[in-house]
Parts: sequence; C-alpha cells; structure tokens
Amino acid sequence: MTHDFSRFELGIDRVSQRLPGMPRDRVVLNRLFFFVFKELDGRYNERLADYGLNSTTFLALAMLYGNEGNRLNPRDLSDALVSSRTHVTRLADEMVSAGWVDRQTSTEDRRRVELTLTTAGLALVERVLPVIWTLVDEQWSDFSASEVVEFDRLLRKLLSCLGRK
Repeated sequence: MTHDFSRFELGIDRVSQRLPGMPRDRVVLNRLFFFVFKELDGRYNERLADYGLNSTTFLALAMLYGNEGNRLNPRDLSDALVSSRTHVTRLADEMVSAGWVDRQTSTEDRRRVELTLTTAGLALVERVLPVIWTLVDEQWSDFSASEVVEFDRLLRKLLSCLGRK
C-alpha cells in the first residue's frame, strides 16, 4: 500500500512557483502527515483483518484494556479516539454484537453507561497486542532511539501548537 508522494510534491512545487509566498515546506509536511497516516492505518488494517478487526476497533478495545477495570464510558472513548460520539456509539454496537464488549450501568452514576471488555474481548486484545508490537518495531526499525525521542518531542510540540489555535 505504498503511496507515491513525489507526485503530490511536484504539484506543490508548481503551485508555489505560481503563487510566491506559499509556505511550501509546511504545506508538504502537512500533506506528508496524511500520507504517513494512511500508510500506517493501511498496514494496521492488513494485520488486524485476520482477527476481524480494523485499526479503529482495535484501538477502542486497547483503550478499554488499558483502563482500570477494562471499562470506559463512551464519552471518554470518543475523546481518546478523536471521534464523534455518534461514531463511537456505532462502534460500541459492533463490539457488543461481536461479543467483545458489554454495556453496563456506571458504578458512579446510574444515568451513565460504561463499556467493559468481555472475557472474549480481553483474550482478543491479549492475542493481538504482540502482533501490533511487531508491526510497530518494524515501522520504527530505521530510527535510532534519539530520533524516536526527537520525533516524539516535535509531534507533541505540533499538537500543542494546534491545540492553542
């Protein structure tokens, strides 16, 4: 699923020649983020398909797994996934239908619902996590430890800047 970024870059070069003052390097970086995301997402989906999952569903299950008591309310899951509440409701319906998640009344507020991993959901996450770790190791294998730290720092800086605007 490799994308040819050079075609896009040539187009940006033409636009920047026609419109001086365009922040070419930053436009390229923004678009490069989309290309990288699509490539990462595609690779995750390829590996997860064997388990009947996609990247969004697996991330939701992993968020539940990483939360105390393997439970989370849909609002917090929506925030964690950076997804609409409507989408998380549909996602929860799918996970409940698959038998990976149960809906339960919140222990703190009876008016709220919490999503909880079932035994099957727990087993699935624990079976898939090592597969994902292998993928992550492969994806970052050409980066030194200091490059990973620097990339993390820069991405957090960008996220902070975006959060201020």
